[in-house]
Amino acid sequence: MMRCINTRFVIIMFASFLVFIPDSAVKASGWEIVGPRALGMGGANVAVANDHTAAYWNPGAFGFFKDEKEDDYGKRRWSATLAEVGAGAQFHDAFGETLSKFTDIDFNGIDDDNLTAGKVSDFVALLSALEEFRGKDNQSASIRASARTSVQAGHFGIGGQLVLDVTATPNFDFDNLGPDNTTTFTINEFSDPANLGCPSCSTTALSVSTLSSSQANSIDTQLAGLGWTSAQRTGYINAVDNGLTQAGVPAPSDIVTQTVNAATLANTASGSGGPLSQNNSTLRFRGIALFEVPLTYGRALSSKFSVGGNLKYMKARVYDRTVEILRQDFEEALDDALDRYEEKSNFGIDLGILYRLSPSVRFGLVGRNLNAPKFGSIKEEAKLRTGIAYKPRHNITLAADIDLTKNDASAGNTLKSQNIGAGLELEVFKFLQLRGGLYKNLAENDIGMVYTAGLGLNLWVVNLDVGAAVSEDKTKLDGSDIWEEARAAFAISMLF
Repeated sequence: MMRCINTRFVIIMFASFLVFIPDSAVKASGWEIVGPRALGMGGANVAVANDHTAAYWNPGAFGFFKDEKEDDYGKRRWSATLAEVGAGAQFHDAFGETLSKFTDIDFNGIDDDNLTAGKVSDFVALLSALEEFRGKDNQSASIRASARTSVQAGHFGIGGQLVLDVTATPNFDFDNLGPDNTTTFTINEFSDPANLGCPSCSTTALSVSTLSSSQANSIDTQLAGLGWTSAQRTGYINAVDNGLTQAGVPAPSDIVTQTVNAATLANTASGSGGPLSQNNSTLRFRGIALFEVPLTYGRALSSKFSVGGNLKYMKARVYDRTVEILRQDFEEALDDALDRYEEKSNFGIDLGILYRLSPSVRFGLVGRNLNAPKFGSIKEEAKLRTGIAYKPRHNITLAADIDLTKNDASAGNTLKSQNIGAGLELEVFKFLQLRGGLYKNLAENDIGMVYTAGLGLNLWVVNLDVGAAVSEDKTKLDGSDIWEEARAAFAISMLF
């Protein structure tokens, strides 16, 4: 009877915390995959962690440490992390590609009162590239890093953990796109052949030599749909054609899209705007560096059921810095953002449950930051995660985890995070563990499946572990192909 009451009490505590969580402030990131063993297994560790790492993954495991059963938990007397570090990055909605296109623009090529004929196609291509930024509200880049140390002795544990989560989101200026040294940028000026380096181009008769007739007619039809007059359309098309001819540039296959995008941008600018030198497109860096000191305790309520928790002191550095894209590159802007912060302190509560259904099957449930601590404008919202582990043989572990809550993907980001992951661990010759897995964010589709791998070496009492993860899809940044998501982690620990 007493065990039943204890179980109900734990469940009521979970539910009570979730009901009274406030829903204000910017929310910090979802569940982080911390540690190389967990990373190598696709983030599936809620029912697997059987050492000091359980303080993060499921403090309920502490109740089974040093008990009468010589299983993965009962044989653990004490364990410690000597050093653990991890880092990773995510690029959402082709952020790297579009940012590179913007920052690679040579604005010095368009710095006269009147565009030369040879620069018409450059200007059209420039505005066409900027058009790619429209409608991509989820464009962002997230940088994450972690470091941790901890000690477990029987049912007790203490540690220190630092997690950095910073996200960059763009805000592009589509109005100030005119040539430098001009004071206005109107549709009339944009479509006036004189402003495009072709004062002799006709505004009454369409005459093209580089553009095909079908291309010219297609541009004319779409410009009419934007409300341009016949004279504006004719002069604009003739000037673009003359610029391509004078520059010796053949009309590319997407010239219709380029010229119409350019016209759309001019149209969107409400008929006026400033030069490129006044463009104030920005990157906003927002995030948190959170340092935690958890005190962990677990207790077995029966031979199969255990509960545990963390009471954590938490100190945060909150970052919120806006920089101009045209004045700094991404790396310089990130360094500048990390130099400015506001410090706040609070406390947090974690609870975990571990249930041993049989010697080979385990279930786990864990809630982190159930009191939803706030740090200025950022809140660490509560997170719930559950997992299962199955050992078909003594040297094989299969596991799967899933987030039960849908959280923000990162600080200051509109994307959501709800991961599902699965992995396996194969022990070879008692001293080598081979790991593999995968995970997927069920709440978003911009980053596909992420594949993971890792290994562990048991050198008597010292363990060396490494883990890595990469997405199946790639993007570009500064002309180089990079994974849309990539992570790596390394740890040195001791197990007794």
